[in-house]
Amino acid sequence: MVTKEINLQTLTDEAFSGLCHALLFEEHGTIYQPVTTEGSDLGIDGFVENYSVVYQFKFFKARPRPTAFLKDIDKVANLAGLKHWVLLIPGDPTNKLYQLIAKEKACRPFDVAVQGKTWILSLLDKYEHIKERFFPQVAKEASVQELRVLSEHKAKKHEELLREIKREIKSKKPNKSSLERPLDILSSEHQRDITDEIKRIERATKGKYSFNRILAQLKNKYNVSHWQLIKDVHYGEIMAWLNRYYHGVQESVISPSQRRKSLQGVIKAQQKMLGLSDREYRDHLLEITAKSSTTQMDVIELERVKDRFNILLGQKPGNNL
Repeated sequence: MVTKEINLQTLTDEAFSGLCHALLFEEHGTIYQPVTTEGSDLGIDGFVENYSVVYQFKFFKARPRPTAFLKDIDKVANLAGLKHWVLLIPGDPTNKLYQLIAKEKACRPFDVAVQGKTWILSLLDKYEHIKERFFPQVAKEASVQELRVLSEHKAKKHEELLREIKREIKSKKPNKSSLERPLDILSSEHQRDITDEIKRIERATKGKYSFNRILAQLKNKYNVSHWQLIKDVHYGEIMAWLNRYYHGVQESVISPSQRRKSLQGVIKAQQKMLGLSDREYRDHLLEITAKSSTTQMDVIELERVKDRFNILLGQKPGNNL
């Protein structure tokens, strides 16, 4: 397949992180959260379900020593509820790295795993729109090949239909074609319900989660060539999934000014809990962001301060108190 020609190591560190975040969001939905602080500071680049699964990304062009990949595990070892720590790298793991992973797994109370190029390329095959965004030229070549295969497939189906018609004429009896539209797919009424719910999500997020994007996720979720071919027995679970999706994205649609104000309140509360004087407090702010006041910070910097203070308080980096 054309995807095998993709070289992940042609990306930049930032682009590799963006690719990993995009793929993990598609895999987990809105329960996946990227970490806004530097991953190298905390050993975390993203997490799922209250830190039960933690991801760290390690990008390289020249492969470092295998031990360098695992130096940050101790930073997350004391996270309550941690079940899986997963390392994502742009190349396939070596045997030596697999051996080190096995040793870590044997001595940790949580699972330790590594995923590399093969796993990432399989997700790019699954989520074509992400491939188009990060590797547009490769995606274009893949589309040409896909059109060629599709044309051959349609020609074959046409020939099969002609043969069935000929058999029907020869036997002089009606012959139910095996190429008819399946009867167990989503009904027209259920299709309307689903599209109405998706439009509601699109409106609520002002187009951030578009109609076509959600339909693509639905199609991939049930592994069908078109979402309308999903079996009707899945209607109830689809509506439940869309309802969770709606409420998940609704919570995330908050203005930057509201988020800044909320974070400033959390940080002030953390200052009191840590017993920091104003001078000590400002020294911490300068160390973390090179700014002495939260009024000078953007949302990402405020998140960084909040996460660092949570660590000092012995809490998880993403907690809001």
